Amino acid sequence: MRNSDTQVDFVHDDRIYIAPAITWKPNSDTSLTLLTHYQKDDTISSQALPAAGTLLPNPNGPIPRNRFSGEPGVDKYEREEFSVTSLLEHKLNDSVTLRQNTRYYQTDLNDVVVFSNSLQADQRTVDRAYFSSFGNLASLTLDNQLEYRFSLGAAKHTLLSGIDFQNVELDSIQAFGAAPSLDIYNPVYGSPVNIPAPFRNDSTEQQQLGFYLQDEIRYEQWIATLAGRYDEAKNKVNDLLMNRQSRQDDSATTGRASLMYQFVNGVSPYLSYTESFLPALGTDANGRNFDPETGQQFEVGVKFQPNAGSQFNVALFDLTRENFLTTNPNTFAQEQTGEARSKGIELEALTAITDQLNLIASYTYTDVEITRSTDPAELNRRPVQTPEHLASLWADYTLRGDVLNGVGIGLGARYLGSTFADASNTLKVPNATVFDASIHYDWKQARFSLNIQNLFDREYEPSAYIRGGTPFTVAAQERTVQAQVSYRW
Repeated sequence: MRNSDTQVDFVHDDRIYIAPAITWKPNSDTSLTLLTHYQKDDTISSQALPAAGTLLPNPNGPIPRNRFSGEPGVDKYEREEFSVTSLLEHKLNDSVTLRQNTRYYQTDLNDVVVFSNSLQADQRTVDRAYFSSFGNLASLTLDNQLEYRFSLGAAKHTLLSGIDFQNVELDSIQAFGAAPSLDIYNPVYGSPVNIPAPFRNDSTEQQQLGFYLQDEIRYEQWIATLAGRYDEAKNKVNDLLMNRQSRQDDSATTGRASLMYQFVNGVSPYLSYTESFLPALGTDANGRNFDPETGQQFEVGVKFQPNAGSQFNVALFDLTRENFLTTNPNTFAQEQTGEARSKGIELEALTAITDQLNLIASYTYTDVEITRSTDPAELNRRPVQTPEHLASLWADYTLRGDVLNGVGIGLGARYLGSTFADASNTLKVPNATVFDASIHYDWKQARFSLNIQNLFDREYEPSAYIRGGTPFTVAAQERTVQAQVSYRW
């Protein structure tokens, strides 16, 4: 349970979360695991602030970082979700295993926000708008698997076949309209906010049926994986405002293949190719069904595990995504971008330097550009809020022995590369480096920890975007201290 205020005036961030689980094993061949969770969020969107006064100069001076640009008493974000999952496994013999997984998920959303829409010529008055979204979603997912292990000569096969099914039902009502303006430097709240009529009231049902087959083959030091999948998806949307119905049926065959060679010294080079197919839920602002998102990824890399306590990974990737969804910051409506291509490298290191000192490091370089779009300004540009460089480093030192045994400290840094706020890549958001720390104590099955994020209280803007022709920024989380107690049975 969390009962919390935030760094922004009038914004609280409360949460209730519980996730019990139980496993039953009537015999050595059968197991049934039940997982469930309940979460209730009661908070308010902290809102973005004009870039003039945060990221950029403003003749009126800097805007206080705790400034709330919404409307107290009107803004709210209430979300309640629940899920229950069953995982059933039964071994028929040493070669054949049956699995049946079922998950039911439900969520209800009540989101109301008064937000800054543009900045007037005086550089202090923001025009605001009202947006609300009320909805509920329920989904049922079934996955039935048959695993068969066998050998052909010296090659060992693990054959996995399955059928999965998902049914999703979504009801959504959204409204959008004008709201009273606000002096962001000397705000006076309480002006009446007119509740606009809904601009969309949809009832959506989506069904997806998939058949898949995978074979993992191990021969001496080689590991090969071949997989194929066929999907059928049906999407039906009832527009209750316009009294119209739209349907879309899609299908696709996708595949995956990988090959790895494991040297005796712990070095394992590999290469892989993956295709993806993801049906999109709902429609755009004009009531048109979205096309499914598709993707293709090539990856080549090396994994190195010199001992049980260390692992190092290097991967080069080339990913193409088509028809992926983005949210329009002006209308909050989802839009479908034509195609984007990402190329880059990922480096990861996890190593126990000594019995007391552990180190985790990672670095990602991503070169992303929009390669096809209905907006000419986006072509051959980097997508907004997408950093080129990401890096992190974390070191943990834990004492071992009779004195202060189990006491440890951690220190790390996170690097967020620069991003662009606009599609034409003219407004750049600077990079930032943030430090974190922790103190922890392990006693038997319990751990007591004190975690500090943004240790030196660095002020920066992790992202920005353009709305109504005005650039806005989102402030980073200030120094946050969290105490935690955990116990493992």
